[in-house]
Amino acid sequence: MKKIFATTVLLGSIAASSVSAQSYNPYYPSNVPNNYHSYNTARPAQRKAADFKKFSLGFDYVIGSASIVEQDFTLDNPLPGGDPYAGNTDKFEDSIDSLNVNIGWRPFRYLGFEAFYQHSLSDNQVKYQESYSQDPRFALAEYNLKYTAYGLDAIVYIPVFSRLDILGTLGVANYDFSADADFSSYREDSNNKIKGNSVKFDESKVGWRYGLGAQVWLSQRLAFRAMYRYSSIGGDFIDDISEVALGLRYNF
Repeated sequence: MKKIFATTVLLGSIAASSVSAQSYNPYYPSNVPNNYHSYNTARPAQRKAADFKKFSLGFDYVIGSASIVEQDFTLDNPLPGGDPYAGNTDKFEDSIDSLNVNIGWRPFRYLGFEAFYQHSLSDNQVKYQESYSQDPRFALAEYNLKYTAYGLDAIVYIPVFSRLDILGTLGVANYDFSADADFSSYREDSNNKIKGNSVKFDESKVGWRYGLGAQVWLSQRLAFRAMYRYSSIGGDFIDDISEVALGLRYNF
């Protein structure tokens, strides 16, 4: 959570410092005099519908942190005579980075919609190792957590300067989580697996997500976006997810 908070503060500072008095308005023609380059003073006769970009394609890198519901489990030892492995779901890594692709539609100046698909990056971690002297075999307890999500966000745009929008979002998404703890034996190296025992935690949940962020226009078509988002899952395995998303939007 500290990592997410620090990233959010840093991004807010960068966004604020990037806005200058000589910046342009991305929604009005570039030939409008500088004294009309604001949301509220551009003359109606000088506005062109074609300059308002209603569609967008986007890509985000998402830094996420999940709240995992605590559960105990036991796995039989794959090595003869070995003790069972007693594990707990709190040993799963709760930092889950992901990639997000999206397409947006902004029919109104202050309101738009964005459909998205999100896929977590791979996360496999060794939590425990057991071996015997004079025996080439050893056992590893490994944890893996991943998820995919897709859904729709409604976005409220609040113009602050000609290049800076404050954003608020409300959305709904379907989350598919797949997690497993595997206690397997290997001979000589981890590429030579002999046998294993595993427990899986799979679930699919629909949850609400809420976001707050900022968008800085880099040109008439390209914008940089930084968002903090909270997703309420309420599942048997994942309770909620907090995220910081950094990305670009190409508007057309």
